[in-house]
Amino acid sequence: MGPKPSAPFQGQFVKNQVDALLDLQPAYFYMRWHNDSLLNRVLKYPVLWLQFFGRYVLSRTTFDLIHVHYFYPTIWLALTYRWLRNPKVKIVVTCHGSDIYLYQPESAWYKFAAKAVDYWIFTSEKLKQRFFNQQVANTVLPAGIHPVFGEALLKSRTEKTFDLLYVGSLDHNKGMDRLLALLPALFAAVPTLQIAVVGQGSYRSQLATAALQYPGLLLFSPKSPAELQHYYQDSRCFLSLSRNESFGLVMTEAMACYTPVIATDTDGSQAQINHGVSGYMLSQQDEAQLQRQLLDSIQLLLTMPAADYLQLQLAGRQDSEQYLVSQVAGQLQRLYQSLLDVE
Repeated sequence: MGPKPSAPFQGQFVKNQVDALLDLQPAYFYMRWHNDSLLNRVLKYPVLWLQFFGRYVLSRTTFDLIHVHYFYPTIWLALTYRWLRNPKVKIVVTCHGSDIYLYQPESAWYKFAAKAVDYWIFTSEKLKQRFFNQQVANTVLPAGIHPVFGEALLKSRTEKTFDLLYVGSLDHNKGMDRLLALLPALFAAVPTLQIAVVGQGSYRSQLATAALQYPGLLLFSPKSPAELQHYYQDSRCFLSLSRNESFGLVMTEAMACYTPVIATDTDGSQAQINHGVSGYMLSQQDEAQLQRQLLDSIQLLLTMPAADYLQLQLAGRQDSEQYLVSQVAGQLQRLYQSLLDVE
């Protein structure tokens, strides 16, 4: 995916990875015709295929390896190239989450396309376990976070501006209905609370209405990585309320900026959060119980002794450093070379 008006930084994690691989001079192809219209939803993949065909299948340049981000149906572009242009091309696929979650049970076409992949990358161990074929050659490797987050400043809790921060899509899967339900209890407990929400999506209008009632709820448009660094390091707590999350690199970004995370129990939070050590992970089996746990965890994080809060900050930062995109890019280069050496 590429950016669109309602999500100007969509695809940023993949773009960060491409930038980190510039020494390889990769060609970068992504969805440029991308918006929220009905026409786009119906035709975006056929248009993407036609653009790919014209740019690469009809090109004089031969590619030895194609790395597909988001398996299905994007895989059909790579298969078209193999069938019509270079039958020896190696195909690597990174599964990001919904390319597995949304296709269960898998169709015959899905399984047919999967047989053609040479190597699989899953963004978390739990996501890998959900894949229908556990015998494929694979590794677990998230997309990686921008280098700017590795340069974040360590600020004490009292030096920070915002009490709570959310960054990402404002939709149902990301739990924006849960945030709206939580607001009355939060502001009743702490009327001076400052909550920053950075993003765009279908729940933005409802959040804007809530902001009229709660002046401490502040909405911001999507930001660049450099801008986000300031929001993360100036926030006391990062909230992740997702129903499904394969990895959740916004959590990684927050921890890299010394901001503890409170998250719902997802594949992504299980992969990253050491409960009680680098953040808090809450069960989402019961919505009423989740709301109580959220309120209790937020109050705990905002009032715990400064020394305990500092330990959360340092543990989160240490855990996140392995996911800087420079580290991920090094592993990818070694993987590409190993595949190309097998002839």
